[in-house]
Amino acid sequence: MKKISSFLFVVFSILLVLSACSGGTSITDDQQASNGDSAEASKDVTIWFHYTGNQQDQFLNLIDEYNDSQDTYQVEGEYVPFADVKKQLSVGVAGGTLPDMALMDVVDNAAFAEQGVLADITSKVEEWGQIDNFYEGPVESATYDGKYYGLPVGSNALGLFYNEDLLKEAGIEEPPTTWDELKADAKVLTNGDTKGFAISAVKSEEGAFQFYPFLRSAGADYDSLDSDGAVEAMTLVTDMIEEGSMGSDVVNATQDDLARQFAAGKLAMMVNGPWNIERLKEESPDMNFSISQIPKDEQFASVLGGENLTIIKDGNVDGAFDFLTWFLEPDRHETFTYETGVFPARKDVLENSDHWTEDPYLSGFVPIMDGAVPRGPSPQWPEISESIQIAVQESLTGSKSPEEALNKAAESVSETISEQ
Repeated sequence: MKKISSFLFVVFSILLVLSACSGGTSITDDQQASNGDSAEASKDVTIWFHYTGNQQDQFLNLIDEYNDSQDTYQVEGEYVPFADVKKQLSVGVAGGTLPDMALMDVVDNAAFAEQGVLADITSKVEEWGQIDNFYEGPVESATYDGKYYGLPVGSNALGLFYNEDLLKEAGIEEPPTTWDELKADAKVLTNGDTKGFAISAVKSEEGAFQFYPFLRSAGADYDSLDSDGAVEAMTLVTDMIEEGSMGSDVVNATQDDLARQFAAGKLAMMVNGPWNIERLKEESPDMNFSISQIPKDEQFASVLGGENLTIIKDGNVDGAFDFLTWFLEPDRHETFTYETGVFPARKDVLENSDHWTEDPYLSGFVPIMDGAVPRGPSPQWPEISESIQIAVQESLTGSKSPEEALNKAAESVSETISEQ
């Protein structure tokens, strides 16, 4: 036990030194500042956040606005780099140095809920009475075992980007809406060094992220990878590589790589997210492109990215929930998401705001958000995701058939879940 405690102390000390401050205070700065009683007395609710740039500026401004709006609670934001959030929380559990709230990636919410780090805020959410105004997918990402362990504060999803001019030149009047149409159109749109379609199949979270809509569209999920629907989804993307309408290089291509190829006219259609819209407009201002639903098998499906704000168990739960619900009030939620380039998790905000409904590109994501689902959610998502990534790579490179790759992944996922 002494060796473990010493190791945790060393790790924690190193992480504190490495934590950088980029607006607000870092953990190290806060500890150094608490050499008088005024610093500690004013810190009623502490939030660890990983926002940078404009997102950080907007978030800190809202914290100041909240503090000025009432005198019951005082909120202080502490910047923790995105790559360090999970490590800091894990070390904080061992060292008893957790904040009152933490901003986290949607795929991490379930894991920390299962570990007992997060407060069960179900009764507070139900009393609040506004959860029905949110999209089902973002809310699901903040739940575990039927209970709420946070609330979604910003979302994004995947859609089908298509080059309108290339489709018109090929005699295609509308973007594909079904898998059969996608395969047929991608073949027609493949011409010279321009491929008809692409997804990112890189061996990382991006690969699992991009395959997930096809999995869900076929009625499958991470716990049914050996089902007929899952095999059909994998067969679809594998067939397009074998037919030449999707390049074999997708197994090494990130979402940013796809955006570059699309901007250069080397892709007619791709799966990507709203974060690349401004990039496409800047890199290829004369290109006419639009965004629609990812073609479906049984149903339209997309997958969520984004963040949830969670409340730490045994922290200042009342103060944290007060700030959280204040932050998510419709006008404030609309302004924050608008200014920071993400989508509102609140359905009543997204569907009633001209910013998203009237924009020629963002409007394409409004119906997509209705069917967007979280990855998982599962406390074992990192291990599950890796199994999916490997299956995608094995099938698309031809080292295994779609069925063989998915059967292997299903066994791996089953073992992971049974170890919970």
